[in-house]
Amino acid sequence: LLPDDPLPFAILAAVGATFFRFVQGQVLTVQLDMLVLFGLSSGLIGYQLALLVMGASIQDSLQHSNNQYASIIDEGSPRKNEISKPQPRPAMKRQSISEVLLKKSVQSLHSTLSRESNFRTASLPKIIPKQIVMVPTLPKFPEGAPIGSHSNCWSSPISKDFHVRGANYLKDKKKVPSDDFLFPCRGCDIFLTDDPPVNIGRNSSILGGKLREVPTFIINYRLPWGVFVSYHEIPQKFVPYLRRGNGYSDPSSFGILPPLADMAPGERAVCNFLLSDSEERDAVWKMVPVVVEGPWVVKRVVGGKPAIVGTKLPVSYVYQPPEGNLADYLEADLDIVSSAAARNILAVVRSYTQTLTIDLGYVVQGNMVEELPEQMMLGLRIHGLDPLTAEVLPPFEDESMDHPARIEDIDENGYDTD
Repeated sequence: LLPDDPLPFAILAAVGATFFRFVQGQVLTVQLDMLVLFGLSSGLIGYQLALLVMGASIQDSLQHSNNQYASIIDEGSPRKNEISKPQPRPAMKRQSISEVLLKKSVQSLHSTLSRESNFRTASLPKIIPKQIVMVPTLPKFPEGAPIGSHSNCWSSPISKDFHVRGANYLKDKKKVPSDDFLFPCRGCDIFLTDDPPVNIGRNSSILGGKLREVPTFIINYRLPWGVFVSYHEIPQKFVPYLRRGNGYSDPSSFGILPPLADMAPGERAVCNFLLSDSEERDAVWKMVPVVVEGPWVVKRVVGGKPAIVGTKLPVSYVYQPPEGNLADYLEADLDIVSSAAARNILAVVRSYTQTLTIDLGYVVQGNMVEELPEQMMLGLRIHGLDPLTAEVLPPFEDESMDHPARIEDIDENGYDTD
């Protein structure tokens, strides 16, 4: 609260204290008109001085902002092939997400202006191929490192830590540790945006530009400030069911599906899930959240009990068929903002995200003997996310996508209609 020059301030304070001590108990009679005149004069003088001080302050602020933006522009956009490394958990930061968005938007604007300038000043006309904007994806948690030592990382949890319905669950209601995850985790991203899109898989920059190297199941958590996206590889044995369930004619399989009799019960449940429509998927797809490390209040709110996702928040499914060398993907968009229960949990968790380690598991509920015992479909462990360090969502490659896909842009078969 002290001014920049404490010595003059101290002198003025001492003079003021001496003056008030001197006039203590003194009585002064002033006529009303003189008092009003004195008050108006003081107000006008203060008003003029305030304008002068404000003008000087604005000038200093503008100079400071120009210097700040110049330093931001000098930093440039993220470098290509930049390797993200796990970072030790930092102290709490004072920046707001809006400030981070502003800074990263300036970086993106500078990058765009630089590309346009290079194009306009080229000596000969030439076709410039579209380039993927490379952004660093979240790194994997260092193997063997103690939990809580690094933040903004991901890892694969232990599947046996999740308890699923056993072979005789329909009779004895007993649960057993799960076998390995059916869809291995490929990684995850976190992006800032004021308009969280559906079908984020169309963005060629996500997962470091490697999304469509293999068939992938995407979970897109649409949050108030951006998106958190996890990626899970779909093994080849499930791809024919994925394509058949989404109406894609797969010439490589000649329309023949692998026999379900040769698969494990948990694999059969996943195949039936892929063959189902959105309503049927919503009825059997369960999330199992487990707080590994965090405050007791978060553990109490999260609970750790399985929950049918479709009954807790809106879910939309989008399928993108293969295109040339690009593999297909199935995306589940979870609208966290539209769910009151999810918003309440998020309100509690958001204050502890930097110190929170949480497992997110998903399983297809087995309702028939042929689908038991269950087996975890996929899982992900998140280590201390800090949204303030996230990248701004890169622009979509298609110039017509100034407004990313919305749920109403998805047709009844899950295809994007844009």
